[in-house]
Amino acid sequence: MTVKINAWQLVNRIHDLLGERHKEGMYEGRLTRSLYEPVSGILVANEPSIDAVRLAIATGRNCILCRDHPYYLFGEHWSRGVETELANDPVLKAKRALIEDNGILIIRLASLWDDARPKWFSGALARALGWKTDAEIPGDQRSAVYCTVPETSLLALSEFTAKRLSAKTLRNVGDPDLSVKRVAVIHGLAFPTLVFSHVLRDQTVDLIVTGTTPEVDFNTSYIRDAITAGRKVGLMQIGYEKSEYPGAVEIGAWLRTAFPGIPVDVQPALPEQSWLA
Repeated sequence: MTVKINAWQLVNRIHDLLGERHKEGMYEGRLTRSLYEPVSGILVANEPSIDAVRLAIATGRNCILCRDHPYYLFGEHWSRGVETELANDPVLKAKRALIEDNGILIIRLASLWDDARPKWFSGALARALGWKTDAEIPGDQRSAVYCTVPETSLLALSEFTAKRLSAKTLRNVGDPDLSVKRVAVIHGLAFPTLVFSHVLRDQTVDLIVTGTTPEVDFNTSYIRDAITAGRKVGLMQIGYEKSEYPGAVEIGAWLRTAFPGIPVDVQPALPEQSWLA
C-alpha cells in the first residue's frame, strides 16, 4: 500500500533523519509545483534532465529528487545572468512545459546532503570501485575520502576504473607507470585548487580520483607543477556524472528504508555521449 505524503512532509522527514535543516539557499529545495503536492513516487536523478522527466512520467513517479537544477542554474554566484539569458530559450521552454504539463514535482537537496553527509557521494564512488574508505575524522566537513588499494600503476588503475564504471572518457595527469597505493576520492567537480592542496598535505596520497576539474584557475596545472616539483602523484578525472551516480544509487536505497510505503526508483546510469575523431 502506498503511503500518502506531500512534498513538505517528505522534505521535513528527510531533514529529521539526516539531522540537518535545509538552508534556504537560492535555487535549492522545492523548485516546481506546491509544497502540498502529494507524492506518488520518487525518482532519484542527479541531473533532472528531459530523459529523467520522461522516465518519471512513464513510471508514475511524480517527484524527482536531484542534485542539479532542471533549468541549468547552480547558485547565486555561478548562475548570475543565466536565468535572464535563458528566459526565452527554446530548450528551456520545452522542458518547462514538459515538467509543468505533467505535474512533476522537483526537489533539489544538493546542499542538504553535502551539509549533513559531506562524504556521502565520495564514499559511494569509492565503494562502487570496491574500495574501503578510512574512518571519518569527527568534524571533517570536506568531501574527500581516502582509500588504500592494492598497489598498481596509474595506467592499470585507469583501465580498471574505466571497466568498473563503464567510463569511456577518463583523463589522467601523471606518469602512467606511477605506483599507486593510496587514493583520495572526491566526487563531482573538484574546485578550487584549495581542495587539491588540502588533499596533498597527506604525503602518502599517490592519486586523486575525481569527477572533473576546471582547466582554468590552475587546477590541472597545479597537479602538473606538483609533479614537476618532485611530488609523485597523479590525477584521474572519470567524468562528472560517472562520479555522482553511485551516490544517487545509495540515496535511493536509503529512501526506500526511510519511506517504505513510497515507490522509489533511481534513474539508470546514462550512457556517455562520446566519440572518437
